[in-house]
Amino acid sequence: MKEEPVDILDKHMNKIGQTMLKSEAHSKGLWHGGAHIWIYNSKGEVLMQLRSPKKIVRPNVWDVSVAGHIAAGKTPEETVVEEAKEELDLIVDPEKLVFIGSDLIDDVMPGGWKHRVFLWIYALKLDLNLADLTLEEEETSEVKWVPIGQLEEELNDPLLKQKYSPTRQSYDRAIEHLPKLLGVRN
Repeated sequence: MKEEPVDILDKHMNKIGQTMLKSEAHSKGLWHGGAHIWIYNSKGEVLMQLRSPKKIVRPNVWDVSVAGHIAAGKTPEETVVEEAKEELDLIVDPEKLVFIGSDLIDDVMPGGWKHRVFLWIYALKLDLNLADLTLEEEETSEVKWVPIGQLEEELNDPLLKQKYSPTRQSYDRAIEHLPKLLGVRN
């Protein structure tokens, strides 16, 4: 998979007019953009994907439905639509995306490099059959529906939370907003 350049951002999420390869932005600890979609269904379940063992960062852990870095010149919405197609072979109507917030991720990764990403987080209600998805093996090994309440319980359990990506901010946004979008109390 070809690596694309990303726009470098300042501390206010503004492009500074500089682009570089994602790996270079990572090695230099520079801020850049990322975007997530939390896909949920009418049953109050959230779609989780198991990151491929081929992933360099956080292989074999459960993660958000769709995620990706924002390529230079792209918008967060364009990114999640493209990532949904790439990772799950899923066509997403950008008009149906619900923006649920933004966060910053400032993690030190294995090997000591800094992952500094401003994250745009969306929700999308889809009642889909998992058998209809085609997983991109470089990205995703498996998908499953998890009840939102179960996800919250597992993230609060010291042992069970280890099976999930440690980027907790996006998870907290989903747990806060998805029940409201479903019209139920959390």
